[in-house]
Amino acid sequence: MVRAQSTECDAGAREVRSLDFRGNKAFRDNELALRIETTASSLMRRTLRALGTRRCLDSDALRLDVGRLRLFYRRHGYYNAAVDTTVTTYEDGGVKVVFNIAEGEPVLVDSLAIGGLDSATAPIASTHNLELREGVIFDITKTQAAIDSIKSRLRDNGYPRADVAAGYTVYDTIAHRARITLDVIAGARARIGKLRVFDEPMPEAPRRLSDATVLRLLDIQVGDEYSEHALADAQRDLYQSDLFRHVEVRLAPDSAQGKVDSLVTVDVLLSENYVRQVDTEVGWAVLDCFKGRALLVDKNFLGEARRLELTAQVSKIGHAENTRFANGKFCASDMSQDPFSSQVNYFIGSTFRLPTLFGLHGSPAISVYSERRGEYQAFLRTTVVGGEASLTRELRHELPLRLAYSLEYGRTDAQPALLCAVFNRCDSESRALLTGRNRPLAVASAHLDRLRADNPLNPRTGTMLRLDLRGAAKEIGSDNDLQFIKGLADGSFYRPVSRGVTFAARLRLGSVLGRTFSFSDSVGFVPPEERLYAGGAASVRGFQQNELGDLIYIAEDAPVVVDSAAGGDTVYFGLGTDRLRRVVPVGGNSLIVANLEMRMRSFFYPELIQYTAFLDGGNVWQRARQLRGTGPALSNLFLKGLRWTPGVGVRVFTPVGPFQANVGYNPYQRPAGAIFYDKAPNAQGFAPLYCVSPGNRIPAVKLANGEYEQLSGSSCPATYLPPESRTFLSRLTFTFSIGPDF
Repeated sequence: MVRAQSTECDAGAREVRSLDFRGNKAFRDNELALRIETTASSLMRRTLRALGTRRCLDSDALRLDVGRLRLFYRRHGYYNAAVDTTVTTYEDGGVKVVFNIAEGEPVLVDSLAIGGLDSATAPIASTHNLELREGVIFDITKTQAAIDSIKSRLRDNGYPRADVAAGYTVYDTIAHRARITLDVIAGARARIGKLRVFDEPMPEAPRRLSDATVLRLLDIQVGDEYSEHALADAQRDLYQSDLFRHVEVRLAPDSAQGKVDSLVTVDVLLSENYVRQVDTEVGWAVLDCFKGRALLVDKNFLGEARRLELTAQVSKIGHAENTRFANGKFCASDMSQDPFSSQVNYFIGSTFRLPTLFGLHGSPAISVYSERRGEYQAFLRTTVVGGEASLTRELRHELPLRLAYSLEYGRTDAQPALLCAVFNRCDSESRALLTGRNRPLAVASAHLDRLRADNPLNPRTGTMLRLDLRGAAKEIGSDNDLQFIKGLADGSFYRPVSRGVTFAARLRLGSVLGRTFSFSDSVGFVPPEERLYAGGAASVRGFQQNELGDLIYIAEDAPVVVDSAAGGDTVYFGLGTDRLRRVVPVGGNSLIVANLEMRMRSFFYPELIQYTAFLDGGNVWQRARQLRGTGPALSNLFLKGLRWTPGVGVRVFTPVGPFQANVGYNPYQRPAGAIFYDKAPNAQGFAPLYCVSPGNRIPAVKLANGEYEQLSGSSCPATYLPPESRTFLSRLTFTFSIGPDF
């Protein structure tokens, strides 16, 4: 790649309005444009003629570009490629530059000889899956990459001094044939014979870590086969401990001197970091209002690189009771629709981490915490006290597996309408059996990450895969009514389309099973926090948070009596008016979400601003029990079962993560569902819930206190269809978030 063309244009200089390549078949235009200096003015400049970057023609640079392209083609096997230019002047003085290319026939590898191999090194140095074999185009760049791969393989498999001497000749330019000869110099196979630690403490401070402690942090030890890959992993692990400002793990210089020694020395060079750290942050979020977090870390607690973390965080400040100020005007209006935002959410916890345990290659941790957390319009989870024991270990390079066991004593409050519609718990007594008391919830979980992307926040190429499996059972300490098996799989794919455009795709699948691995087994009651939800900024952006799938509605106005039995002790309630107070997300035990996205860098500040065009689809449903008919069949799931919403967005990269604003177009009407009216608790705490769906025949009996309560055992029919607005603006859904969408 060459230097960027100067954006300064001298007086009378001709502006490059268009740049084109003709005759090229082996390489795309954008690949060739990266190799030359001549560049057209920016799209904004070419379109509006006023804004954007203006670039002018440099005749000397144009002549050099011809040579650059010829050299580029030659290095990639096209020895007879010819390049010429045509410059066309427009009436306004601008020019169009065309590179005319005659590629010719490529030179092919006719003979490949690899020497210096024996029975041990031959399998390692195999070129079977490399782009280096007879019959391929003789590409010097790819040939060098294959040579580097052979050296890396040998150095990762016990040969620290491995090298490859290469020779290649284009011996027949008419027949376009080349000969490649590789001489592998493996050297002696070696194991690690000694590990030396050179530790530099903080200025005017004693050394805090002993050699033995540092060696325990390493995933290599004396006797291991030498591997440069293992040394790089060890260096990364030491950096991630945050105990050091500088880390270098390398083959000792004196080990590279010998010719026959089978033992080598590895040096570990360190500069210590501060061992105590305090982090604080405050912020504002759409569904959290004002929030704050404080973290105190001791990275060498009680010595031996043990780590202690103390964490405290709060949210809903400014909206929750006893914290509200300015009548909540500084908080998002959406929070007023959420009954679970009336209480402060909090987390107080401590985590104790060990570098190793009983010599295992892993990172064990023990946590104790207390928390209250809510999910928008879905549930409020209060954990009086909870604990977790976990072990994280890399199965292989960049493939970490986390195993954990948690035990919580707490309760989950859900909206009464959800408990009634989904679990037929419609009276206050039966609802109290599910959410009215603290109970133990024990969960065993496994989480696996496979990250192969070039950037975690703004990937251009690569893949990401996340797998989660969670299970609760009475055999491991959970309450008899809190048993389930839950699985989630999330895969993302990224590929560059051009210099400024990236294609991204994501597929997310989830399922909650019963007490056995059976999709036909009755799932029974699942804690609301373990149900699956979709919709929102990180899901299907055409729907608001958690509102994809079945919905339950809460009426604003009191119901009316539509019928009554003799004496008036038994009545039937109906809907008073069409006014809605809020919707209740139902979620489900099955989920699928698909995202397709084109990410485009902005013409202005391309490293800071990014535009997106997306198409999101998804659905959430309840197997074996539907509120409105049956769920989508697998045979038509992608075509008919998913709800697809297109949209556009903008992403601004900030120090705390990318800020995203999206607008999605939702062409779907809200689904028909059950509608309820919930009364506020009276002085005795009695809070009846009435099904007021059109056509319902659920009797309500008069109690001794004069209130009515509907009899349990009957389902509230999903016969209510909310009023629909058909204007274009009413179908737009705006979402905001901080952090990567996927």
